[in-house]
Amino acid sequence: MPMGSPSYPAGPYRFIDREYLIISYESDPEAIRAALPDPLQPDGSNRVLCEFIRMPDSSGFGSYTESGLVIPARFNDKPVNFTAQMYLDDHPPIAAGREIWGFPKKLGHPKLQVVHDTLTGTLDYAGVQVAVGTMGYKHQHL
Repeated sequence: MPMGSPSYPAGPYRFIDREYLIISYESDPEAIRAALPDPLQPDGSNRVLCEFIRMPDSSGFGSYTESGLVIPARFNDKPVNFTAQMYLDDHPPIAAGREIWGFPKKLGHPKLQVVHDTLTGTLDYAGVQVAVGTMGYKHQHL
């Protein structure tokens, strides 16, 4: 980390009051296999998770939103989650995510918001809307 102009502050890091919308969907087994690096193996479920996450209170990073794809997999016959893609709307958590934790973070325009009575997650990348997820918001008390 450059001493005079760091992209992000030194830790420790805390992420408080995160909000999630996670959509599980079935994908093509060949596409899943192609997205997993060796030695990871598909877990056989053919599932992929599309995540929209709002981070309103992150120490050193402030408020930001991210979206990504997570593939359930196996490593040495143990279940793991492989983060295939991540898109964030702020530079410091992108740099920290890549440099500290090795996540494949890139700049995009993810949003997670309530629109009337619907929780809505969207991801725009390179000027194109590439993902949308919705669900009813507070229809039932949980």
